[in-house]
Amino acid sequence: MCVWVIAIYTEFYFNQETLFRELPESAQHKLGDQLMAESAWKLVAAPLGFTSVDIETLAAKYVSDAAYKMLREWSRRNGSTLRVLRRTLAGIEQRDIVTFLDDVCKR
Repeated sequence: MCVWVIAIYTEFYFNQETLFRELPESAQHKLGDQLMAESAWKLVAAPLGFTSVDIETLAAKYVSDAAYKMLREWSRRNGSTLRVLRRTLAGIEQRDIVTFLDDVCKR
């Protein structure tokens, strides 16, 4: 019976008001990987409050992992919810990544 209760809790734990930093690290990495593959992370970074200098610094310092590092840095800011991230991704028409994020929320 306890396992059943845990399964229900896990299934509904994530919602649009969940802070990004509360996602499992594996999901954070996967999202970063998708943003890198689509070359969309820089388009996401600006609306999330990163300056052009911040973006270029991340790109130079974390060549292959810049998107993940940007998301992790953003996650330490106030208001870094999945809703904000989803709206930002939808605004730059990253439907595949929005779908992934929605799938994470359903787990």
